Amino acid sequence: MYVVRIITILLSIGFMSMTSEFAAARKNNEFASARKNNVSAAFASSSAPDDSVVATLPQAREVETPRFAVISDTHFENNVGEGAAVKVPRTLKNLLFKQPLPDAVFVVGDLTNRGKREQYEQLLDVFGDSTNVPKSVAVYFMMGYQHDKSETNGPEVYLETVGQPLHQYIEIKGYPFITISEGGRRETPHNLEARRFLDEKMTFAAAKFPGKPIFVFMHIPPLNTCYGSGQNEGWGTDFFLPVLERYPQAIVFSGHSHFPLGDPRSIHQGAFTAVNDGSVSCSEVEPNAVDAGVNPENYENVTEGVIVSVMKNGDVEIERRDTYRDEEIHPCWTVEAPHDGSRFAYKNRNGLPAPVFAEGARPAVAATGNGELLVVFPQARDNEAVHHYIVELLEGKRTIAARRIFSQFYLNSAAPKELSAKFTEVPPRARLTVRVTAADSYGNLSAPAVTDYEQ
Repeated sequence: MYVVRIITILLSIGFMSMTSEFAAARKNNEFASARKNNVSAAFASSSAPDDSVVATLPQAREVETPRFAVISDTHFENNVGEGAAVKVPRTLKNLLFKQPLPDAVFVVGDLTNRGKREQYEQLLDVFGDSTNVPKSVAVYFMMGYQHDKSETNGPEVYLETVGQPLHQYIEIKGYPFITISEGGRRETPHNLEARRFLDEKMTFAAAKFPGKPIFVFMHIPPLNTCYGSGQNEGWGTDFFLPVLERYPQAIVFSGHSHFPLGDPRSIHQGAFTAVNDGSVSCSEVEPNAVDAGVNPENYENVTEGVIVSVMKNGDVEIERRDTYRDEEIHPCWTVEAPHDGSRFAYKNRNGLPAPVFAEGARPAVAATGNGELLVVFPQARDNEAVHHYIVELLEGKRTIAARRIFSQFYLNSAAPKELSAKFTEVPPRARLTVRVTAADSYGNLSAPAVTDYEQ
């Protein structure tokens, strides 16, 4: 078994808080071995002013401001595609060994597929392996809503195996971090305590660190903010909005939806900044967007995360990473200082300009027998991402069939250069116009690529 570098202390049976600060010396640490010697806890001997515990960890590097990674939805014992045993170590290696090394990694819920002890043991083995997580990188876990709570005693199993508090307040190099383990969307005792904790720590952090961002991590995204949280997308919650909406300096990271990071809607700025951090398990898209459903082709070959760097001028840079292919998803996002809402570059975006096909691009059409037609067409270009294509067969001005084809933008450099749509039961001897229109994530439509076809 490997030793997991986890900052942890249980302050009560229920809900707990913790404050952590990075320092250069390891010699002041006190280490207590935990369950099966698989988890270690670092403690300091003195208390913080708010009666939290200050944990001391060695620094990975001499840098003035924080740098950290964020992932979610590891789903241990989920065997979609290669499964968590392959996908999670690869993601960790492709994020945490990037120079300069991050100070910490935040794992934002749905750690396991069913909340079972053996699944948490697999999680701890992977995160405790120094070939996956450098020894200098602190690991912060939090429970998700659905999968980690599948068992009736989900929180108890989490606390006993992982050994970290359900909610944590942390300070890294003079910046505040708050993690929340959610219990769904309803007003349960668990969620009421989580919201109370968030409210208390947001108030404390705003007073202690005026002008600085406050980094918040919760599994379910705030309702109607980033991609996946929309009312019609089904993954958001409004439960924490009464707190978050008071703090324009909040930068909230969440998962849950598995929606891809390459979609520009994955960052949203309104009352505060919300960021979708993707998934390490597999990808999904919004319902009814494409004919293939919420799991289009190659969805199992998508794993993602972000690396966040606080710059010396106070800006926060968010680097999106395709961890399946170990490549950056462009462009990098920048949350600009001052963190008072006055410089929200991602507010009220419309996605313009619309996608465009290359000059002269036309779909190719071929009969494949039994009244079927295959339409093959090149990908269009967009300033960020083409989301899908509308492929239509027209007889005169009447549309007789249409397909919505996902662009597979989430494959990044491996996205196909051409896509295809198959049509069945095409009328014999029909004279058709084939029209392909590209749509971006905001619904902006390209000029169509058109060709005529006669059987």
